[in-house]
Amino acid sequence: MGLIITILIFGFIILIHEWGHFIVARKSGVFVEEFAIGMGTKLWSKEKDGTLYSIRLFPLGGYCKMKDEDTAGNDPDSFSNATMPKKFAIIFAGAFMNFVLALAIFIGIAFFSGSATTTVREVTEGSPAQEAGIQSGDIIYKVNGKRVRSFEDLSFKISGLNNTDKSNEKVEITIKRDNELLTFLLTPKYDENLQRNLIGISPLLKNGLFAKDIEGIEKNTFFGTIRDGYFNMIFTIKVTIIGVIELFTGGIGIDQMMGPIGITPVIDSQYESAMQVSVGATILTMLNIMALLSANIGVFNLLPIPALDGGRIVFLAIEAIRGKPISPEKEGMVHFVGFVLLMGFGIFIAFKDLINIF
Repeated sequence: MGLIITILIFGFIILIHEWGHFIVARKSGVFVEEFAIGMGTKLWSKEKDGTLYSIRLFPLGGYCKMKDEDTAGNDPDSFSNATMPKKFAIIFAGAFMNFVLALAIFIGIAFFSGSATTTVREVTEGSPAQEAGIQSGDIIYKVNGKRVRSFEDLSFKISGLNNTDKSNEKVEITIKRDNELLTFLLTPKYDENLQRNLIGISPLLKNGLFAKDIEGIEKNTFFGTIRDGYFNMIFTIKVTIIGVIELFTGGIGIDQMMGPIGITPVIDSQYESAMQVSVGATILTMLNIMALLSANIGVFNLLPIPALDGGRIVFLAIEAIRGKPISPEKEGMVHFVGFVLLMGFGIFIAFKDLINIF
């Protein structure tokens, strides 16, 4: 079941991504020759208004092929003849739609399941938070001078990216109490079982507007739900960017990376666990995974690497600086080399994932 769900999740994310390119290209007057979901051998196709719509063998990929995308062309409906703002909008639209999808899902989840706030519900006896003077009802406002807007962000800032920081480094916690900001200095305790730093607080929970009433848990407001969904998306994007930076700086090793094959057992495990609770919990769990992956794919596609959307944006930036475009043929060759390298890297990750599974 995990494999089927993985294919469906990635297929839908790719569909949304490529649809972003497609719809903005059409609105910009650029002709789309083919809109494909998947890569490799064509399984199904249909032509409409000159555009070929196709589904291909390998579901983990797709493309939106535009007229004269990698060649010089003077036709008014060619990509190479479009203005720079239109080119940028077309290229950026894919990742943008991934972020929109993630936002919509996070907001939807908040409506049905609620969220944890940055308000302290309970302080654990003898914890660093209690010793520092933090009380129930306090609103965690900043950690080390940086604003926190969700409980996930708060936990992340305290626990650290790799959740293995066992140092005695103190953390500055700024709270809001009775409209007054107070700052406390405390040392988190490292939990060996959870493998992360804790300060000993439990968050105040807000129930979803569309969820069943739960005694003792207040329902969130409409705009509060929108806010929580938005900040969950922003947090996910931020963590993804930090992860990419850590990957290139050596903070995260290649062995910690995971491709679609490696994600499949994780999705299967999450599915089995959620099904033991309810069908509704399973749907929300799978949607949460889709939102996380969509935001991750959006960030990944904006990396300044040839063949990715970010690489194409780099060429647009060079064009803006030079005052004239780089030869489409030369740019196309660079993207082709980048594509080959990305495919090779993808095969390497897939091989690593298979070894880990079997």
